[in-house]
Amino acid sequence: MGMLHQTVWIEDDLIGGHPVLDFLNTAGGRTKLRDVERLTDFPTFLEWAVVADVLSEQEARDLLAREQNDADAAQAVLADTRRFREALHALLMAEQADLEWPEPERTQVIDAIRQALRNAHLESDGDTYRWATSPQQSDLELPKVRIVLLLEALLRSDDLARMRNCERCSWLFIDRGRGRARRWCSMAACGSRAKSAKYYRRKTTKSK
Repeated sequence: MGMLHQTVWIEDDLIGGHPVLDFLNTAGGRTKLRDVERLTDFPTFLEWAVVADVLSEQEARDLLAREQNDADAAQAVLADTRRFREALHALLMAEQADLEWPEPERTQVIDAIRQALRNAHLESDGDTYRWATSPQQSDLELPKVRIVLLLEALLRSDDLARMRNCERCSWLFIDRGRGRARRWCSMAACGSRAKSAKYYRRKTTKSK
């Protein structure tokens, strides 16, 4: 199946409640299929990374200049990033369903975390510490490496148990509501469509 393309970032694209989940949600459309690709090229990936607070605007500008000097290398990084995204999506879909992590995706993700940690340094974040990386350490892979380091932190956080999959699409989100009863990625998108579908079914049934 061919991939559709969307490259304009709006508020509803960042409903995951965590940058890692917003990253996973750069693919997938109105159904459970992963048939919409939003990371259509490396500059678009950089734009998303700025909106998601993974990169600063200056870091994105610097990487865009690097991409213009070595487009093939940037395209290879983007392709690798997409593969990592889909492997991670498979893992976290299993995690939120309380299933075992599938192979070979499990190995792919663990290897990515190990590699990112090898090139990372500890950075003070107020009263705590976090793993960080710089443009000098990661070059064109900077946004991907930062996503991987954020993933490593997510896997050790309380948010992991609050992760949910939208009932209508493939998107994931953190449900921080008191009752943890959130069903859709957003009311404006899947929630509204679900209610419309329910109304249509009810109306159709009554007319028979």
